[in-house]
Amino acid sequence: MLFFLNDAILPNKSGIEFAQIQRLNLFKKNNQSAMIVTRRYNNLLHRIISDSGIDDQHFVNMFDFFQDARLVPTKKITISDLAINQSWNRKTNGNDYVYENNGRQILYVRRNNDNEKTIMNVQYFDHYGKLLKVQWYDNRGFISVEHLYDWKGRISTENYYTPDGKLVIQLSHLFNRGSQIIDSYHLFNYKGHNYQFTGLAELFSFFLDQLVTDHSICGNEPVGLIVDRNYELAESVLNMKKRVPRYMQLHSNHVNNPADVMNSSYNYNYAWGFAHIHDWDGIIALTLQQQDDVKLRLGKYGVPIYRIPSAIVSDKVRNSPHVPFEQRKLHKVVIVARLSPEKQQEHLIKAWPKILEQVPDATLDLWGYANEGYDKRLKELVKSLGITDSVNFKGFTTEVGKVDDQAQLMVLPSNAEGLSIALVEAESHGLPMVANDIKYGPGDIIIDGRDGILTRNGDIKGLAKAVTTLLTDQKKLAEMSKNAYEDSYRYSEPAVMKLWQQIIDDVNKKGANK
Repeated sequence: MLFFLNDAILPNKSGIEFAQIQRLNLFKKNNQSAMIVTRRYNNLLHRIISDSGIDDQHFVNMFDFFQDARLVPTKKITISDLAINQSWNRKTNGNDYVYENNGRQILYVRRNNDNEKTIMNVQYFDHYGKLLKVQWYDNRGFISVEHLYDWKGRISTENYYTPDGKLVIQLSHLFNRGSQIIDSYHLFNYKGHNYQFTGLAELFSFFLDQLVTDHSICGNEPVGLIVDRNYELAESVLNMKKRVPRYMQLHSNHVNNPADVMNSSYNYNYAWGFAHIHDWDGIIALTLQQQDDVKLRLGKYGVPIYRIPSAIVSDKVRNSPHVPFEQRKLHKVVIVARLSPEKQQEHLIKAWPKILEQVPDATLDLWGYANEGYDKRLKELVKSLGITDSVNFKGFTTEVGKVDDQAQLMVLPSNAEGLSIALVEAESHGLPMVANDIKYGPGDIIIDGRDGILTRNGDIKGLAKAVTTLLTDQKKLAEMSKNAYEDSYRYSEPAVMKLWQQIIDDVNKKGANK
């Protein structure tokens, strides 16, 4: 049994979440036991994972675990299910209800924007209008957490309940003189004992110790942990009392200066984990180049360095009919990536006027959600260059395959990558690619001149030339499209599963030796 550890799963997923979901589906298809594990509470969590194609049987959340709420049937709680004083005056506020008594707000009922208008939370106020507490409903239909507020309007206490209303976890927020929060977790009557923990990390360590020894979840198989969020979770994993094999998964560049892999400071996401290199059973790199670089610097410590790509091309995609190149939208260029500085979308935007000189009808679609308001900067740049008619900001999509099937070219001008799931997806849909030859990823995915072109980071003129060269040579693009379909086999399910088998064998061997 392998557990894939994450901090949380949100509606707008990063590449890490997509990688975990693909990996889980791969393991399920190959009859290998695996589950995704998260530590953060979210009252809409099970709606999110359901929408992501994750079933409850293959998912464990820490709060669910202690609340006896892993596998709970859904019950739809609406306004008619609430016990509300009928003498109170009710007013509507959009989708919600406000209840007043003698002209003062007493209750506020917030509803989900779903067909049944189910209850999200109920807010209670005193006679002076001060917020006292909020009861949050899990989307499956029970009060899962209650927030109590202090006189300054801050959450002072969080009470977590089982579906039948039993208090099992209490989180106390203590404020020092500088108004800094000190969290204290209390776990009540767990297997007949009460526990107290200082902070979420300490509670998560305890939870993992319980999880890996819970035969109702693990069966009798050996257990291994894949830590996909090292910055958030590595400390908890290495502080467990129960020693099971654990592997640090790299999802991005592991050093801040890839030109100096021997001396550069580490990426903050992995610095703590590398500082405790002897405590891991393995490090998992994404590409051959990254594997070589990690071995060069850390191989002397004797910890195995594996290479397993995070992107997986499903058999369904591999076996789907290829899109005839002539059916693709002529001169359509796409970028599928977070709108974020390291993705350097502005480089292609700056190159776009030069591209339009040679290909006047070219269009560019940018797909992805924005980080830190970066989209505003990009939109201002597009406007200043006078190219608003040909550049479109499309937002986040879960239908990347449809985007790839319609375009003629994918461009990714990043200055740093782990592997780039977006490029692998493009390749699997027969979409030729242009990307910077950086560490790590593009050089492992793109076979330069065969299914795309590798460009030099920061060379905007060279980027414009590469895009123009391909868009003005439809025959070459069509050939590259054919080659991309073929080359994506390197990330097929059988190819990636063969690499994961190394980890599975290591876990089973160490489990058998205990």
